Formats: sequence, C-alpha cells, structure tokens
Amino acid sequence: MRAVREHVELLVIGGGTAGHIAAIQAAREGVTTSVIEAGTMLGGTMTEGGVFMPNHFHSTDQPVVQGIPWELFVKSREVEGIPIKPAERRRPVDTPGYYSHINVPIYATIAEAEALEAGVILHYGEFTGDIQAVGDSWEVTSYGRGLIRTTIAREIIDASGDADGARALGLEVEKAPQRQPGTLQYRIEDIDMQQVWKGEVQQLYEEALQSGRLERGDWAYFDTYPFLWLLQMGGHNSTHVYGCDTSDAQVQTEANIRGRQAMLRIYRFIHEEIPGGERAVLKTMYARTLSREGYRVIGEHRITTEEFLASTTYDDQICNAFNYIDLHNEDNGCEEVFHTSKSMIPKIPFRSLIPRSSGRILVAGRIISSDRKSLAGLRAQCTCMAMGQAAGAAAAIAIRRSIPSREVPAKEILAMTVAHGAVSL
Repeated sequence: MRAVREHVELLVIGGGTAGHIAAIQAAREGVTTSVIEAGTMLGGTMTEGGVFMPNHFHSTDQPVVQGIPWELFVKSREVEGIPIKPAERRRPVDTPGYYSHINVPIYATIAEAEALEAGVILHYGEFTGDIQAVGDSWEVTSYGRGLIRTTIAREIIDASGDADGARALGLEVEKAPQRQPGTLQYRIEDIDMQQVWKGEVQQLYEEALQSGRLERGDWAYFDTYPFLWLLQMGGHNSTHVYGCDTSDAQVQTEANIRGRQAMLRIYRFIHEEIPGGERAVLKTMYARTLSREGYRVIGEHRITTEEFLASTTYDDQICNAFNYIDLHNEDNGCEEVFHTSKSMIPKIPFRSLIPRSSGRILVAGRIISSDRKSLAGLRAQCTCMAMGQAAGAAAAIAIRRSIPSREVPAKEILAMTVAHGAVSL
C-alpha cells in the first residue's frame, strides 16, 4: 500500500451537499484546501444519491439561500440551456418555497470544475480513519484503494453526513434509536398513464401488499398519498428503507441491498400487474441507499424544535434554514409540520456548527447540533449548502488570523459569505 503525506491548511471531510460548498468558499479565499470524499463525485445526496431537487433557494417573496450554491445551480442550468423561472412566476402553494431540479451529470461536473479552478485538491474514494492533534495542527489518516494518506491540516470541517471526523476524535455525538427511513433513488419510465385509473391501481397495490408481493415501505407514503403518486413520480423518492443506517460500510451494504430489493419488487409489480405498465422500463438507479439522519454532533448550542418553528433569531446567526419539518416515519410515511406563516425564516447559529469542547473543527450539514425533529427541517439541501459556505468562510478567517475557528465572530463569517453572494441576514 502506497503511503502519501499532504500538507494543507483546511481539510474538508466529505464533498457532499455541504462539503463541496465549504471547500470552494475557503479555496476562493486563498486557503489551501483538500477534500476527502468517499464517493465518486461532489454533491453527495444531490448528485450521487439522486435527490436532484435542492430546496429552497427562495421563499414566497424573497431569496433565502444564494451565494455559491445559487451560482453553481445557475451555471449548471446555463450549460443545459434551460432558463430559470423567476421566483415571482412560481406558485409555492404545496410547500413554503419551491424545489429547483438539477441535471446530475452537469451539476456534479460544474461543481468539480469550480472546485478545481479555486484550487481545491480532490481525493475521491477515500475514507477517514484516525485523527490526532499534533501541536496546533491535525494529523488525519485516510484510506483509499492502494494507498494510505496522512493529511496535516490546521482546520477541519466535518461535512461527512455521519460525523466521521467528530467520531474519530471522540467528540460527543448522539443518534436516535429509531431513525427516519432511508431511500434508494431510482426511476421507472414509459408508464402509459392514459391507462391508469386512480382507484384501480390503489386496489391492486393494497392487494399486492396484503399478499406479500409488496412490502410495507416499498411505497413510502402509503397513508399520506395514493399509489398513483408513485406512478406519476416514476418511483423517484418513493421507497422507505426502515431502520436505515449508513454510518459504517457494513450497515451501508445492508441498506443498499434492501433498497434494491424494494426497487425490484415495485418494478415487477408495475410491469406485470398495472394496466399501462407493460412497457415500463427501470431506467435509472443511483449508487447507494441514503439515510435521512444518523449521528448528530453535540455542539455549543443545540437547535430545538421550538426554536425552529418560532424562527428564532440568534446573535451569532450565519445563514437561513428555510424549510418545513419533514419527518419521515414507519407509521404513515411522513409527518409534515409547517410554520404558522410562510414568511417565517429560521436561522442557523454558528455555535451549532462548533462541537462542544473542541477547537479548530467545525461541522456542516445534517450532523449539525440539533434535536431530532428540528433536524427534519434543517437537513434541507439548500440549508446544508448555506451551512457549508458559512463553515468554509469561518475556517478561512481562522486560518488567515491564526486563531481557532470557534473564535471567529459570526458577523465576520456573514460578511465574507455576503461578499461571495450569500443573503444578508
């Protein structure tokens, strides 16, 4: 096995929804930045995971997340040659904002190009192992096929989605005994919807469920929406993998197997039993089953459900967290809790990105310090991207001033992200 040593100023663990934005932000400020990403591309859940619909860049009446996330979205749409509908022409009657779809290959490639142009050093297919403090730096061991890498860095941003860095350091984390179900994203096409009748397909689904040809969770929202919805979506975001865990390789393997089994059951049912499904094609399957929650870091502040629903403001707020509580479950598919007014915009305090009793390490994304129910709102993709930009700015300022990132004033973080196009709070 080849041994490699690398010296950088900032190491970002995970190049997913939050991590790739964090790395670009820091690198654009002249910080030598590397990314260790276990997958094969940047974007994580948005790209390799197939949830290609970041929400929400805008509320009903104003932009809530802009900056580098919006820049990459716009550039990807320009490559597609697809104009973006102005916010005032959208009608967010189903949710407080609206979803904006990306083309996965284009977005992932644009994000990669922007990262490389900024000077980010990318390492795909690597997993974080041991982390040790060496003086005022970190020594991080990562493993990839045929190599073991030692990275010396002054700051770390853990954007791994499962708190890989925080756990390696022995920092405090928590994990709910019953987590939200996971999902494997896939797409079934060429269903002849002219032959589909809502009542008939619902009855066929219920009979297949009772007979055991389908299993509970194969259709995620069985008590929320009719089965017709799955056909209209082509199966995308339609399956629940109960008890899903992705925090190590073995449980990720088990989740992948169960997700693919559910996908095949649904496809066979549509193809063999649904009128109009005879020519259905199972055309797309994404790389891995995704979890909606795993480990959360215990930070200097824990965002509560009450704070999220009240859209609490904080002295150290660094970005918006605009979404609703979207808590997937095994009982009826999904619990949705909306704010009392669509004009309410929750915030993220910087303290929730700082692991308790730590220095020179920040977190971003769904491992943010929060309670379980508020996380169901905070984990929205645009919010995670905004967190990533704030964390990248904080690390850049800390490195520039030779102080731990936890000591960076929130106002300076916000000022830097605004200079890069983010929304001023």
